Amino acid sequence: MRFIVYGAGGIGSTIGGHLFRSGHNVVLVANPKHVDKIQESGLRLVTSDETFVLNIPAVKDASELKPFRDDDVILLTAKSQHTLLCLGQLKNAGASRVLPIFCCQNSMCNEPLATRVFDRIYGAELNIPAIFLEPGEVINPISGNTGFIEVGLYPRGADELASVVSTALKKAGFAGGVNEWVMKAKGAKCLSNLSNAMGAITDGRGNSEEFMKEARREAETVWSAAGIEWEDWSSFNRRIRMSRGITRMPKGYEKQRNLGSSWQSLMRGTGNIEAEELNGDVVKLGRLLGIPTPYNELLWRLAGEMAEKKEKPGKYTTEDLIKMVKQ
Repeated sequence: MRFIVYGAGGIGSTIGGHLFRSGHNVVLVANPKHVDKIQESGLRLVTSDETFVLNIPAVKDASELKPFRDDDVILLTAKSQHTLLCLGQLKNAGASRVLPIFCCQNSMCNEPLATRVFDRIYGAELNIPAIFLEPGEVINPISGNTGFIEVGLYPRGADELASVVSTALKKAGFAGGVNEWVMKAKGAKCLSNLSNAMGAITDGRGNSEEFMKEARREAETVWSAAGIEWEDWSSFNRRIRMSRGITRMPKGYEKQRNLGSSWQSLMRGTGNIEAEELNGDVVKLGRLLGIPTPYNELLWRLAGEMAEKKEKPGKYTTEDLIKMVKQ
């Protein structure tokens, strides 16, 4: 089996790196600067207990994957705003519609979108600390295991491939397994991810608990009206805490801050951010159903504006957002 990790940033490089060092056939598809650094001096995978320098294959374009093999598996790890672009690149490079796609991403938007291009779609719910701020290096600050990954068929179920991929991930150090209701788990994770934009906008300044409680209440109201199911958020968080390792920054990185993947997008000045597929998805569903979602709408708008202007985290405080949402 060849694992093609498509959109290998923080999460993808972490998953791909651990799969590669545990003996699996892996190729990363990533942005040019990241690939250049990997090809020059290897992928530097920094964990709480050890640092690995991996001579892992990495390419910049889907055309470099040809010819596609019958045993190829795509681990799609790009940010959700890039999903359709990545799927189109794979299809235009000659990938068959039956190529299995595992959506290892935040939000619940990716799997239904992927079905428009490919036929074998799997969901993957992740809880993996990963920091990607410099080309060629990813930090995986966790001890005890390398993170948590559950996989399952979209929209529901399990099959032999899900079991095979899960076994490979366990060999690579990831807790988790096969979950026939993986999309419910992704729904619970999405409720947590609604705060990604908050961390990016405020840089952690202010107490965001009450604001985020309202943002999650909006999502639950919209999803209930739309018939979307999700795992109980509190039970989900307890289950993950019992399974994943302990977050611990590696030696020499103790002062490295991390407020989530959206925070990292602003720090790197990528010009885009995942808020539209998280908070924005709640807003757009709310509009269709006639349900107001002012808390998520503000997070979506501010995060998008800051990303477009390439502003660093911390332009606003939580108190600023509370005032804005009540105007």
